[in-house]
Amino acid sequence: MKRKNHLILILVIPFSLFSEPQFFGGNNLGSDEMVLKIEESKALYYFNGEGDGCRGFLAMFSKQGDNFIFTEVKSNCDEKKMKDFKCVNEKDTQSLIFSDFLRCDNNLILYNKSKKVIENQNRNYYGIEAVTLGLKSGIATSNLKYREKPDLQSKTFTCYFTNTEDEKIKEKEINFIPKDTNLTIIAKTLEEYTIGDKRNFWYLVFPSSDSYNGCLLKNSKQKEGWVFGEYIKSDK
Repeated sequence: MKRKNHLILILVIPFSLFSEPQFFGGNNLGSDEMVLKIEESKALYYFNGEGDGCRGFLAMFSKQGDNFIFTEVKSNCDEKKMKDFKCVNEKDTQSLIFSDFLRCDNNLILYNKSKKVIENQNRNYYGIEAVTLGLKSGIATSNLKYREKPDLQSKTFTCYFTNTEDEKIKEKEINFIPKDTNLTIIAKTLEEYTIGDKRNFWYLVFPSSDSYNGCLLKNSKQKEGWVFGEYIKSDK
């Protein structure tokens, strides 16, 4: 009696591709930063802002499980060959903004801009207890002081806007967010506060910004700030 040999074929799919562009960068909402764009089997790492565009690289991309693999890496400017590298997708359980990030073996840390932190997560922001709001859209209903901490005595950000119609503040340094500025609402304090005859939460927000419009807290890396909730309106 002859034994039958059974040939078993195992189909291995080594990677999956993104059909829609995926963007990765810092764990913040601003521009003027290095951004990784992945689309299909290609990757581009570039500066998203004003500049000569020479920083960064081009690469071929593949994905296997939680591993992001970058090969044929070349400099953006002179196409000089660079070292291939690999990244692993991880979760950030302390973030208020984005939940997933890539930890790469070339020391890059890149947050997935499509993976926002969901609502009602307790977080600590520079020592302040807060609850996340899922990056809601909102607007300033008044000229609005933008502060380092949820406290009237806290330092204010310095702001500069060119896109306002108010000629009194256009292209001038100011210490508030102008009325009608679009906001991203990140989190709020755990408790309400009373200011004058108003009672509301303090909200951690980020105003719409680009290379010519935005706010800066001098001598600090903090990019987000606090505003009193009585003077903002959020999308439900």
